[in-house]
Amino acid sequence: MRRGASFPCGLALLAALAAAPPSLHAQAAKQPVYVGARACGRCHEGKAAGNQYSHWLLTAHSQAWATLATPEAKIMARLSGLLDEPQKAPICLGCHATASDSEKWEKDPGFRLEDGVQCEKCHGPGSEYMDEKVMRDPEASRRAGLRKFTKRDCAVCHYVKGSHAAVLRRPQLDVDDAWEKLAHPVPKRAAGEAARPYAVEYPFAEVKPSTAPGPKYVGSAVCGSCHQGPKMGDQLSLWRMSPHARAYAVLSTPRAAEMAKERGVAGDPQAAPECLKCHAPGAIPGAAVTKTYDPVEGVGCESCHGPGSEYGTEAVMTDRLGARKAGLAPVTAETCAACHKGTPGKPFDFAAAKAKIAHPTRPEPPAVALGKRTALAPQKTTGTLDAQYGMAESKGARWLLDELSVTYKNPINLAFRPDGREVWIACEASSSVVVVDAAKRAKVAEIRVGGQATDVAFSPDGAQAYVSNRLDDSVSVVDVTTRTVRQTIPVGDEPHGLLTDRSGRLLYVLNTSSRDLSVIDLVSGRETGRLSASRSPWSLALSPDGSRMLVTNALSRLGRFRTPPTSEVTVLDAEVAHVADRWSVPEANLLLGVAWHPSGEFALATLNRTKNLVPMTRLLQGWTITNGLAVLWRDGRVDQVLLDEPQRFFADVTDVAFTPDGRRAVVTSAGTDRVAVVDVEKLLALLKRTSDPDRRELLPNWLGASSEFVIARIAVKDNPRGITVAPDGRTAWVANTLDDSLSVIDLARLETVARVDLGGPKERTHIRWGEQLFHSAKVTFQRQFACATCHPDGHVDGLTYDIEADGIGVSPVDNRTLRGIYDTDPFKWEGTNATLARQCGARLAVFFTRIQPFTPEELQAVNDYTVTIPRPPNRHRPLGAPLTEAQRRGKIVFERQRTNDGREIPNEGRCVYCHFPPYFTDRQQRDVGTKQPSDRQGKFDTPHLNNIYDSAPYLHNGMANTLEEIWTVHNPYDKHGVTNDMTKDQLNDLVEYLKTL
Repeated sequence: MRRGASFPCGLALLAALAAAPPSLHAQAAKQPVYVGARACGRCHEGKAAGNQYSHWLLTAHSQAWATLATPEAKIMARLSGLLDEPQKAPICLGCHATASDSEKWEKDPGFRLEDGVQCEKCHGPGSEYMDEKVMRDPEASRRAGLRKFTKRDCAVCHYVKGSHAAVLRRPQLDVDDAWEKLAHPVPKRAAGEAARPYAVEYPFAEVKPSTAPGPKYVGSAVCGSCHQGPKMGDQLSLWRMSPHARAYAVLSTPRAAEMAKERGVAGDPQAAPECLKCHAPGAIPGAAVTKTYDPVEGVGCESCHGPGSEYGTEAVMTDRLGARKAGLAPVTAETCAACHKGTPGKPFDFAAAKAKIAHPTRPEPPAVALGKRTALAPQKTTGTLDAQYGMAESKGARWLLDELSVTYKNPINLAFRPDGREVWIACEASSSVVVVDAAKRAKVAEIRVGGQATDVAFSPDGAQAYVSNRLDDSVSVVDVTTRTVRQTIPVGDEPHGLLTDRSGRLLYVLNTSSRDLSVIDLVSGRETGRLSASRSPWSLALSPDGSRMLVTNALSRLGRFRTPPTSEVTVLDAEVAHVADRWSVPEANLLLGVAWHPSGEFALATLNRTKNLVPMTRLLQGWTITNGLAVLWRDGRVDQVLLDEPQRFFADVTDVAFTPDGRRAVVTSAGTDRVAVVDVEKLLALLKRTSDPDRRELLPNWLGASSEFVIARIAVKDNPRGITVAPDGRTAWVANTLDDSLSVIDLARLETVARVDLGGPKERTHIRWGEQLFHSAKVTFQRQFACATCHPDGHVDGLTYDIEADGIGVSPVDNRTLRGIYDTDPFKWEGTNATLARQCGARLAVFFTRIQPFTPEELQAVNDYTVTIPRPPNRHRPLGAPLTEAQRRGKIVFERQRTNDGREIPNEGRCVYCHFPPYFTDRQQRDVGTKQPSDRQGKFDTPHLNNIYDSAPYLHNGMANTLEEIWTVHNPYDKHGVTNDMTKDQLNDLVEYLKTL
């Protein structure tokens, strides 16, 4: 058994500590590793040790990882905005497994993640304190890393989570009661009795492999290396949740001792062959086993199917006849009867038992499997849970499963093939491209691409289509003729817009999360460079002469605290692939769509003008969020005009396109379900006759200006985003994201003439209704904005707001992401809103929307949609990936207990005390010394840190532009963690680690 980090762990640790101060060397010089529950059981089993290992096996903790394979767990993950399978999701594993975020070298070879919540989850990695001499010395064991567990530690995972309450419908865990049930003390010695030795010789002694020829037991863990995961019906998990997996442990119970005595079995049932032959066949002394076999696994796979050493390889198992010849035994009634017949008071029904433990390779449909292995509470629960987590009311898991099983299309962007015969539409929710016949106005094909297809573009000759896949960080190259994906090209983080240069030699891809552009050589199919953009690059447009490419950036630049936002249009030299200029667009944000005028003299880009520095009371004057266009002149000048009307706004302008003759432009309003038609000549005339001062100050804020150049506002379907004009200029085609359709607009008649169905579900689920409400400006006075305006893609707009509830000019607050927030309550920076329903109910109407609030049914729908907004996977560290040297050093700093000069850091000064996994928040309000003169109080909600790299600015009022500034500028008195002793390198390392959370 390994006792601490060794090669190659030692090399990794030495590298991490190379630049660390002496105190950190002392703290981590002997890095403990996780050894696993079975290693603990070598001493903590048997009557002398209180059968602690068996006691653990009989708890839900030992099955915690396995339960993540249930339909209920998958529903909860979806409700938490998690896109991965629960057994691959860091958030789920953070509570349901041990050391899930640790590197491979931090785990002993015998450690198994699938053992769930093990001893070391509570007591810390055990390699340094597991020696008997250390364990018998409380102070020595503490110094060696043994943690004294407290009830607060239970609450880290066992607080009420909305996602769990909605599905499992259970009341809050009584920690005091659970503490008693899980207690596992070593029995007290009688007076004068000598100390009992901890070591147990059998069955925890090192397994002695059999040298005799013939089949041998290899252990269920070996079987599970293949028989696990959704594609294999989660068979290992199903076994671990069955009584068979606890058959050995149950022999430690008083009832087992009574039954053994009744049958004349002397001694400990866990050592009696008469008991073991049915409760742990491979644990009988002399059984033919390999070194991989676990003697205490109970009734494992091979108890029914026969010893697996000869048939266990994939080559044999895929040959049914060969597997039978190699010893794979069919399970019959006789197989089970050998142990299950004749049990007093337990009549055995083979058919019923087989159905109960069934584990087919092809899993049951979720609706069938629901509730089979997770005890669901009755449908009526306490009023407290129903009030706090509205989803729970009379619905529960089955309703949620039905809701979440419906997959819509969500068309985002679209493009015509160069020959004009087809329209291709990138559909985010279905991760596909839909092909529509332009003449017939009907769907003719659908092509599966990568996760969350976002944009589509064609090669100049029309032979290839390129699709950005935001979830997968890739571009799919599609053969247009065969409609098949012929290549997948890795790019940056969360790609969005993409476009080729004029020659078709280079493909430019905008990476919204990594804030750069990937340059792809289409001859080799590889990325050849990265160009820096601004924040969240979104769309791009190529000038008619092919020389310039304009890139919009959705988020404004980071600037000085409480100053108006300034956005950027990044200008590329498309012929040599470098950044030629960066144009500033003052007092604007959410620059999304962009298109060049055919003359090449200017381009139009959509924008918001969010006046976040004024109180939200100005909403009544139509002066909080306005929507319009930027006129981007070729020489770098920028004009701005609004598309809003004084009594009816044009919320969430999203995309823009020109007719081929340049006479008209069409613009989508995602919040009001309309398309504006702009007379370009009239727009230019307005700009020409306006003085320069008025072009700077008046036009960007004049609500009446659009009456001069907007000649029509045409109703389309729900949430129009992408728009394009047919090559003949006669029609405009609009992607209605939340209607799964296209609207076709006749540009001569200025009306919608067709709706093209993209084949999405016909039913509107409750969650879909909530999604439509979330993206609709109907909820606000004069239709000025929607929930999605401040939370585009369910995320942030990067701004700080002055909300009237705190007082005018008082307590400005940074906008917080909605991605994956369900289980991170309370909400609001001051932690005053316990639920999303409170956050988005009457309070929203009073202080934000200035119109009647959502009805109870609408509020429920918005709540139910909001909690499902997905959180993208962390791009800085995928699950199981090793840390970099800097990240590894940063983790040591994050978890450190002493300063560089050796002083002990109090709990409240340690990063991990308030920011513990998996959400890295303790959900408490704390004073970290960031109160400003404009704040009414100094205690703020501890924010979760998941994907923190993607939500700048930081702190409650957004005054820290970077993670570094949190401590270099805003922590002078060590109230926000003890950091003033840290070196610059340590701080840099800490930031690198934070990005991995």
